[in-house]
Amino acid sequence: MVKDTTGWPALREPVDGLGELIRAAARHAIETAVAAELETALGAGAWARVLSRRGYRHGTQRRTLVTGEGSVTFELPRARLQQADGTTAEWRSVVVPRVVRRQPALDAVLARLYLSGASTRDLRRALAPLFGRRALSRSAISRVVGKLHAEYTAWRTRSLATEPLAYLFVDGQRLRVRAGERVTTISVLLALGVRTTGEKVVLGLQVARGERTEAWSTLLEELARRGLRRPTLVVSDGSRGAQAALEALWPGVAHQRCLVHKLRNLVAVTPPRLQAALVQDFRRISQALTPADVAAAVGDFRRAWAKRWSAAVVSLDEAGPGLTAFTRCPAAQWKSLRSTNGIERVFGEFRRRVKTQGALPTPEALLIVLWGTLASGGIRLRKIDGHDAFAAMEQAA
Repeated sequence: MVKDTTGWPALREPVDGLGELIRAAARHAIETAVAAELETALGAGAWARVLSRRGYRHGTQRRTLVTGEGSVTFELPRARLQQADGTTAEWRSVVVPRVVRRQPALDAVLARLYLSGASTRDLRRALAPLFGRRALSRSAISRVVGKLHAEYTAWRTRSLATEPLAYLFVDGQRLRVRAGERVTTISVLLALGVRTTGEKVVLGLQVARGERTEAWSTLLEELARRGLRRPTLVVSDGSRGAQAALEALWPGVAHQRCLVHKLRNLVAVTPPRLQAALVQDFRRISQALTPADVAAAVGDFRRAWAKRWSAAVVSLDEAGPGLTAFTRCPAAQWKSLRSTNGIERVFGEFRRRVKTQGALPTPEALLIVLWGTLASGGIRLRKIDGHDAFAAMEQAA
């Protein structure tokens, strides 16, 4: 018989595939971590006779934890610790809390599947090999979904008064949901803030029939009631509803039009044979490095295309001051402030994750799944380019 030198508990039965080997490793890792935790709490190892001992072991308890590789059964040691008043109390593990029966990541997966339209029966049948029928009861699903709803409600109503925000991005996206027996399309409005440290943070979500002024006003006024302060710059795709709502809430706020969307507008009114030249000239505006260069590029574009295709100039001028509002900010941040790509990426990642589901069951489920994907790190938001400029601005002030 080959001697085991790994330190893992020996498998008395033949390994049934890679899954069993992984579960054995997980069991060993859990028992090792808990043993080290208890030894620290007691101040002494098993059978050690030392004056610093703060309690005594008294047997073990068999526990089962559902992991990504299935159910793992292990022995959890028990002990009683001495208290300051001379009494003793049962020791509780932090590594394996008393009420935890599943890895938290599995609860997130379970909630997302449930909100995506899978019934309790479907989940129990599909995930029985992983969770086990006793571990995945109807009450377990209800508790997981209820917790998700509570966390979403707390996020949706949290105060924004202490958020150190500099910029605000707003945009909407049309997504599919199920209404009764039919699938319909609704708009999801999203407000994304940029902190003065450069991090992006989702501030609010709103379901609406379209991007009308009333819908945007509802979202923005709710954010203001929760303490959102007037930002230095707002970036949007040019939605008239968003522009009107922003002006009503913060008159005269600096408003940058997304240059990607504006270029699409220009291309749409230009004949195909002229579009390549138009794109090249417009990129001189979006890639200029100083405010003076931006102003010069806009002037050059206007003079050149007034002769070649005046409809392009009309479309350009429609943006007004919003075409170059980004030049009020540090040049190092221009790349992030010239477009709504930050929000577009959020919606793009979300669509990629739910495209196989067709349509989510309700508008509320859509918002919760979108929020849950963000909160769980499924969609990562990186800092804006040039975020170090914020520190330089504070030092200069």
